[in-house]
Amino acid sequence: MAIFSFLNKSGNGEKAGVLLRNSGASLARINGSADSPRLLDLAHRPGTDDAETLEQLMREHRTGRAALHCVLPLGSYQLLLVDMPKVPPNEVKAAVRWQIKDLIDFHIDDAVVDVFDAPPSGAGGAQEQVYVVVTRAIQVQHIDAAVQQAGLSLAVIDIPELALRNIAARLPEQEQGVALMYLEADRGLIALCRDNTLYLARTIELGHAALADPDPDRRTMAVSSLALEIQRSMDYYDRYFQQAPINHLYIAPTAEALPGLVSELHGQVGLEGRLLEPGLIFPGAEIDTETWAHGLLAVGAALREEGKAL
Repeated sequence: MAIFSFLNKSGNGEKAGVLLRNSGASLARINGSADSPRLLDLAHRPGTDDAETLEQLMREHRTGRAALHCVLPLGSYQLLLVDMPKVPPNEVKAAVRWQIKDLIDFHIDDAVVDVFDAPPSGAGGAQEQVYVVVTRAIQVQHIDAAVQQAGLSLAVIDIPELALRNIAARLPEQEQGVALMYLEADRGLIALCRDNTLYLARTIELGHAALADPDPDRRTMAVSSLALEIQRSMDYYDRYFQQAPINHLYIAPTAEALPGLVSELHGQVGLEGRLLEPGLIFPGAEIDTETWAHGLLAVGAALREEGKAL
């Protein structure tokens, strides 16, 4: 499985994950085996010019010949779940373009589309649906141009849902299933993963800014809304996939501290809550909270193991 694969290979086994967004660029460098990855570097640089910011970041942190995995920022793509078309595997991508053309708000000729497997609805059942990633071609061209200007070669463009899946696969409870919650200022992402598989992902129109509101009533409402979104996700997972219940919720750190959130969500949802700390993925790693918050999706992109196109 490869999302928007460019099929370039690293010459030294090192992988670099990059996230470009309006506030700047984040870079994670990883090497080592799939079972024991090592974080070589994690950095964030503010800036509004993607190409210039990325070039400076790469120069400062010497990515060398690392395979470059870029992750799309939230809000720049759509993730759709559609029925698996009854065509040969090598025709699936072309077939889903026709299925989704009325589900997006721009012309399908301006879209870049890729697919990856959705898990079966029942335990041991047949695969019935497929996930479709669609973004504007200009978005992919922009990232590729920024990477080329920095003097690098792009291996793959990934999405935050799969970056979180890659992180979930390194957590102690990954075989039993985990819920991950990632929050930006005004939006968020809930991902339910089990045994290296993304089961469910939902974007939400609520971010850490609302959860840090100084008005106690508005903050309480925001926490309750977040708890409701998590509960809805868990209910759908339990009902549709017929898997063992997920009992663990990992909350990605945010640049703005949210004291008390873990215990509040535990009280409302009942899941065992825990902050997603660097040492859970890279034993012994010590990274400041702000850098870890900015760079988490870049870390997840760098942890990607798939290398073959669909």
